Amino acid sequence: MDDLVLDSHAHCGLTVPFQGLCAEWDTGEIEGGVLFSPVEEIYDRDDPRFTDSTDYQKSRRRVHKYLLDVAMREHIYPFFFVWNDFASIPEGFAGVKWHRHPNEPDYRYDSPECARLLEEICARQLPVVLEEEFSNTLAFIMRVAERTTVIIPHMGGLSGGYDRLKSIGVFSSKSVWVDTALAGVSEIRDFAETYGTERILFGSDYPFGNPPQEKEKILDLFTGSDRSAILSGNLQRLLSVTAETGG
Repeated sequence: MDDLVLDSHAHCGLTVPFQGLCAEWDTGEIEGGVLFSPVEEIYDRDDPRFTDSTDYQKSRRRVHKYLLDVAMREHIYPFFFVWNDFASIPEGFAGVKWHRHPNEPDYRYDSPECARLLEEICARQLPVVLEEEFSNTLAFIMRVAERTTVIIPHMGGLSGGYDRLKSIGVFSSKSVWVDTALAGVSEIRDFAETYGTERILFGSDYPFGNPPQEKEKILDLFTGSDRSAILSGNLQRLLSVTAETGG
């Protein structure tokens, strides 16, 4: 298979070094992809009352610098992991990771700092990998209102569920994309049959998913231009828009 393969969903940082990911990518003949920090370097997910701290602010700066250094390699696209300081996104980041699970600390969605950053993200058309619980996912999509691309990871598996999101029309929006990391074959196939393949991104969720195995799901499901689009073409097209708008 000669297609360029890019993994759109991989964790990498000081606690999950690039060398380990790179070895898995090499095994699966994956040339690069999107990187964002492991959660533990961004916030304390075990403390529901956690908002922010100086130590975690330092940790975020360290891991984001690490990702920018890794991105000196070809086909590496770092995404900036947002937390409650709502720091402005430095040049060099191709997109945004916005992440929490139920029972984890909340984003301060009602803060003026959050509003300012969302306006910045939309103005720069930075794609957002949004992994949130169901109600917050819907509110976030409404708030950016098709002004930038929102990528729902795992085909919505950790955002309320694929069927639930589909039933209320979330995936009908051309500005809502999905990635295939750890998603079921039936969900990937259904999205492709319902909406086409233009908004599907291959992802592995390394280190929780195995990149070569996650790639095999795409090889088994798709051929030709659909396969090429999902494995890399769609991501390249999406990120070329970001580059053109100065992101």
